[in-house]
Amino acid sequence: MTAQERGFFCQLLASLFYSPDQELAKQIQERRLYSFFDKYIQSWGEEEGFLKGFLMEEESENLLRDLENEYARLFSGSSQESISLVESFHKLWTNDPQCSLPFASEKGLLMGDSAIHLLEIYRECSLEISEEFKWCPDHIVVELEFLSYLYERATDIEIKKFIEDHLDWIPFLEEEFKRFHAHPFYLSLLGVLSLFLNVEKRRLEIGNNG
Repeated sequence: MTAQERGFFCQLLASLFYSPDQELAKQIQERRLYSFFDKYIQSWGEEEGFLKGFLMEEESENLLRDLENEYARLFSGSSQESISLVESFHKLWTNDPQCSLPFASEKGLLMGDSAIHLLEIYRECSLEISEEFKWCPDHIVVELEFLSYLYERATDIEIKKFIEDHLDWIPFLEEEFKRFHAHPFYLSLLGVLSLFLNVEKRRLEIGNNG
């Protein structure tokens, strides 16, 4: 993959973590998403069944309704009954041993260390967060969009550090998807993301040692 291809790949993944719409249902029904990802999945040595969540046979209206219901079930409920797509939620609120706040070492909170760190990075890059993600700048959508941005402008060393620092929580998300018996589409989506990150970590490690 070229840097441009990696950037587009991340941008597409980010878009798929938004609330589903008619265009998404159409892309699934017409197998456009499947065709796009399949060429990469095969080159990475993964089996075809890995993408079964992108092969839905339902009519687009029924598929959209199913995805909307699943998105609401998985991501739109209370924190105890749904999955958070925000990095801070899955990590300790802060790793600062000097912090005396009673919830400092707890998980399940927003605007933790990762969010504050990313706000500083975005500021240095002169990037603004949309109102939708104002209180969760470390949402998976924002992180993937920023990774896409890095592929266009940053060095491999900077990309490697961002992946290590801010996308190391994806395995926690995978466990949550399994625990909630997520829709095949979302299982495949997260699987593609995880595979891509693993491929990138290997590439960047080799490049860093070369």
